[in-house]
Amino acid sequence: MNTRGLAPHQPSSSDPAGADRSAILQPHVLRLNYSKLRLLVIETGDRIHGFCRDISIPVLAREVDYTDSVAKDIAAGVYNCIILDGARGNTAYQEILTSVSSKPPFLPVIVIDGSLNFLRQGASENIASSELSAERMETALFNADRLCKLNNRSTILEMELSSLVEEDPLTALPGRSKFRVRMAKIIAKAHEAKKPISLIILDLNSFKELNESRGHDFGDKVLKTVARRLFKFAPRNSIVGRLGDDEFALLAVDRDLSTITHENFAVELMREIREPIFIDGQKTDVNATMGLAQLDDHDTADGLLHKSISALYAAKRDKVPFVVYTHEDDIERRQQLRLAQDLPEAIADNQLLLHFQPMIRMKDQEVVGVEALVRWQHPKQGLLFPDSFIPLAEGSGSIQALTEWVMKAAVKQGSLWLSEGHKICVSVNISALILHDPTFPDIVAQLLEETNFPAALLKLEITESAIISDVYRAKEIVTRLHELGTRLSIDDFGTGYTSLGYLRKLPVDEIKIDKSFVLNMTRIADDEVIVRTLLDLAGNLGLSVVAEGVEDAETWEMLDSLGCDIAQGYFMSRPIDIKNFGDWVASQPWKQELN
Repeated sequence: MNTRGLAPHQPSSSDPAGADRSAILQPHVLRLNYSKLRLLVIETGDRIHGFCRDISIPVLAREVDYTDSVAKDIAAGVYNCIILDGARGNTAYQEILTSVSSKPPFLPVIVIDGSLNFLRQGASENIASSELSAERMETALFNADRLCKLNNRSTILEMELSSLVEEDPLTALPGRSKFRVRMAKIIAKAHEAKKPISLIILDLNSFKELNESRGHDFGDKVLKTVARRLFKFAPRNSIVGRLGDDEFALLAVDRDLSTITHENFAVELMREIREPIFIDGQKTDVNATMGLAQLDDHDTADGLLHKSISALYAAKRDKVPFVVYTHEDDIERRQQLRLAQDLPEAIADNQLLLHFQPMIRMKDQEVVGVEALVRWQHPKQGLLFPDSFIPLAEGSGSIQALTEWVMKAAVKQGSLWLSEGHKICVSVNISALILHDPTFPDIVAQLLEETNFPAALLKLEITESAIISDVYRAKEIVTRLHELGTRLSIDDFGTGYTSLGYLRKLPVDEIKIDKSFVLNMTRIADDEVIVRTLLDLAGNLGLSVVAEGVEDAETWEMLDSLGCDIAQGYFMSRPIDIKNFGDWVASQPWKQELN
């Protein structure tokens, strides 16, 4: 870890080690290489963190308490050493000592100012402040690392006994447990021989849809073919395993992603996987997403798995074929996990707020609606935008509670406008997960009944992809929402694959032309043709049209000449909070730029 640029720590009068700091901090040459150290410090103050910083021992993270989030990071192999502030007492760390000292993967724990009970419960070192020095800390880290490695090696045989029979019956590859045990043995030998090792986790894209559309027997044959291709591609001395339904792993020995071009390695494997598969006379194209990671000096099998899976998640998040693990990506993922954990409390504590982007009727330039866009006023990270937490809500199960909060807040504001004499339609974006929930129409019906808000003033925006992912269920839910009297709009229209036949049968009221076509329609002829075609299509189907992404007067005027119904975009207004919305309605400065 790079420790350059760390500011020197100034001891305070409350720092138990501060009195001797002048003696400790004499010029000291580090005896050990700390480039692979992933140290976690748990303390309420800054004395241990500051001490390590002063003697150039890097600290990956400092936490105040042993929380669920910290426990998950430890279990995933994020850290390879822990230092505790023992002055807080043994009971504060009972759980962490039990969890990391008594079962694999064992993690060394060093305690500063602790009682003998810490050592009895598994801590590797107990150092008093009066004895704390750079040399003493380095010795403790060295001994802790050796103890950790010995404990982990002693468990490999036990794990191997439990996994001898675990082999995937479909592909004949090692299953998850057997693969992990074999990987642990190879990693132990690689550490001794200083050999490079790389791990690739590979996940097939859209395999669930393939299974549902062509049957499970066909899907099984695809999995067998992928397994054979992976086995054929794997370098000598490597192992291939099947970790889950459509998830495979390849542990490449003597393959160093830091010295060979990892892009080439990944591209070659991707090319092998993408070769067309012919089964029972049918051609099938298979794509995959991959996460790649390189073994570091202190990595266990679980740590290397964690790194590869973290890279895989990053690739899926960024919608790219593969990602090579970096420490920065891992930090970001852990921050995302913490946000996901904080979200339910944020919803319950009203940390959320709405901003509103106006929708303007083009023929008379009147504000006829707003799109309600949620924001999260995070107590530590400030104002967060939906793209940073909506996917987390979908993945963590908080999306229903979040959607209900947004709908209630939007309807409440719509009711207030209505009481003031302003008839404004409020639009709420609906996740695909919510659209396929059969209880959702009942939730909407109850909300409308409780608030007395006119159903016709509530518009629910759903994406093309949400419809096409499960057409029959989506049609059922959309029909029930239509029967309630709510308006329904297909968002991002033109970017998906909605069949015109389904579109004609769905009881929707409106399409929103995706901004990717609108933004450049004055400069790119093809985009103008697409917008014109979509407007003609909507007119023939009797649907209203909203054009998103209107960012200048020229685009407004072109859309107006083509007969577009409603415009939305930065030219008229960015999303604005409710405090400033009234002032914007009163002034509407955008109109001055029109010819």
